[in-house]
Amino acid sequence: MQTTLPTITPMLTPVLAEAQILMSIAKPIMLVALFIPYMRFVAKFELDARRFTLPVLKLNALFLGVALVGLAVIVLIPIFWIGWFVAMLMFAGTMYGYWKYRDQKVPPGEKFKFATDTFSKAMDARRKAAAEKGAQVIFLTAKGERQPVPQKEDPALLVYLALEQALLGPLESRATRVDLASSQQGVTISMTVDGVRAKRDPLPPDTGNAAIDLLKKVSGLDPADRRRRQQGLCRMESPVGKTELTVTTSGSSSGQTIRIDFDRASRFGKSIDTLGLAPAQLEALRVFEKPERRKGVIIVTTPSGQGLTTLAYALIGRHDAYTSNVKTLEREVQHRVEGVDHKKFEPEPGVEDFGAMLTKIIRRDPDVVLCGDISEPGTAKAAALMGMESPLVYVLIPADSMATAIAMWMQAVGDPKMATRCLSAVVQQRVMRTLCPNCKSPFTPAPEQAKKLGIPSGKEVQLFRPSGKVQVKNRIEDCPVCQGSSYFGQAGVFEVMSLDDEARRLLSENDFRTAYARAVREQKMMQLQEAALVKVRDGDTSLEEVQRIFAPKQAAGAPKPAAAPKA
Repeated sequence: MQTTLPTITPMLTPVLAEAQILMSIAKPIMLVALFIPYMRFVAKFELDARRFTLPVLKLNALFLGVALVGLAVIVLIPIFWIGWFVAMLMFAGTMYGYWKYRDQKVPPGEKFKFATDTFSKAMDARRKAAAEKGAQVIFLTAKGERQPVPQKEDPALLVYLALEQALLGPLESRATRVDLASSQQGVTISMTVDGVRAKRDPLPPDTGNAAIDLLKKVSGLDPADRRRRQQGLCRMESPVGKTELTVTTSGSSSGQTIRIDFDRASRFGKSIDTLGLAPAQLEALRVFEKPERRKGVIIVTTPSGQGLTTLAYALIGRHDAYTSNVKTLEREVQHRVEGVDHKKFEPEPGVEDFGAMLTKIIRRDPDVVLCGDISEPGTAKAAALMGMESPLVYVLIPADSMATAIAMWMQAVGDPKMATRCLSAVVQQRVMRTLCPNCKSPFTPAPEQAKKLGIPSGKEVQLFRPSGKVQVKNRIEDCPVCQGSSYFGQAGVFEVMSLDDEARRLLSENDFRTAYARAVREQKMMQLQEAALVKVRDGDTSLEEVQRIFAPKQAAGAPKPAAAPKA
């Protein structure tokens, strides 16, 4: 027995060492924590190797061999922790070696990236998401790229929130436009709702100018250029929905101004039948759709900011662009009518001014032409010469009255006889607010009011006045539809004056009053105020709104008249 023990002991040493390992609870756990992740990585590496046609069999043999050697190292090294650490280094070295070998064989876009890069990007994404949750508005460039929302500790967050409130408040109030104007005292803010401007709280100079620069940057404009006129587009996502912003900036020595139009393109493209023209007025305009009547000049006029471009697009849109050749020349193409050849004025070699470009277009035999501007010398004369026969030329003139528009046209042409000989018609529009259908208040007009409205004596009718209030249970609250403004939306009122030879003769002699009275008497032309009162009678608007629209403008510094009592 004594002679056999030394022989058996060396054979049992590895078994005893393994038994000692298995007697510890921590050591099997450490083995599992080492081998399971390694084998999972090996399985992923195999799929990756097959994807890029790498030598899978050789790599599998290598991975398995390293695993067996690592296990042997742990078992054979008497101190477990040293063996475990050596095996870990072997496994990590194998994975690192595969990484380097693989990245040399695959395309650049398929290379492995550090986990720290992925983690960092994930953290950035989480921070951005958290910042966006704290903001009510997300700005996007015209290409759809999101403007990052500053973090809470970033001073730029104050600027972002200032711009957010400058736009979100008016948008929630149904504004179609916001104007910002900077000066040394600060940045003033005004919004336009249903054609009426209202002031909002101003911004401090530094914050306000930084907000303007931020919006210019998102819109693709140059924030450093504070003088030149620039125009760009961007979008915003808010609780109101997705909104497109048309941003127009300009500047002077006193500061820069910025105009923001909300969803401007959606306000164009309206049908002529939806603008508010009376049936007789529509009929007078439809005459010019006939091929034999497509000649002459039609002056289209509205006061500034009263829908001149919308009206112009509606007028050319009623011509069938597939059976007639319709062209436009504009300073800025704000909407494209289907089938119409829109041309934005840009000087070309040999054609340096607007009038020459208009002549070039008319020489291409169009049936209908829209001339968007006659401010340059020679433009009106070119339109008048071509309008003697064909084509039919619509000329846009911003003016406060029909008489003013005709006078401006004659002055621009330079020859009263030429200016009037080509005239076929004049269309004037005013835009007025329509009563909110949810809160308008009915009343019976007094006899004198009924007489002014053309209501027969003794006939009972119901008119409506602005309210802005509704009753909720026992409380009187602001109307949720119009937000207490009493009005919701706008509609046009029109005059359409068709011209014959006698009317043209009177106009050439500067006798607009007689020509106008003759149109009212002989052609039964509906006058502008008459058209407005018809809308009052139909319940579309109020007497107060008519008074506002047609009240004479006050000279600067003149006292305001007392408010008219409610009917």
